Amino acid sequence: MDSAIHLTDVQQLNLQFLLTIQAGLRQNRIATSYKFHLDPDCAALLSTMSVSDLVALAPSLPHESLFLPIGNLPAVLAAPAGLAVTLCRVGASRTVGKADQPLPIVQSN
Repeated sequence: MDSAIHLTDVQQLNLQFLLTIQAGLRQNRIATSYKFHLDPDCAALLSTMSVSDLVALAPSLPHESLFLPIGNLPAVLAAPAGLAVTLCRVGASRTVGKADQPLPIVQSN
């Protein structure tokens, strides 16, 4: 009997994102929190979870991406390579929830 965990492509992507963010939090918590738009509570929780916890969680994750693309992805994809960096920075300023509610910024201690 096969006891391997079978994940959909979206569940696998969600797991890879979580593992990547977790590894980043262990190396540089502030930079990773900024890059992935994490609030302090989310960063703290994710950094305390084990890889086994995340792998066990993966099958129960929704069948949609936990992470949304930047707001101007079509412009980034259509732009010349040299302009993509600037467009990514502009697109990263998207908001979550209400249009007037910016993403939280992690403060250094």
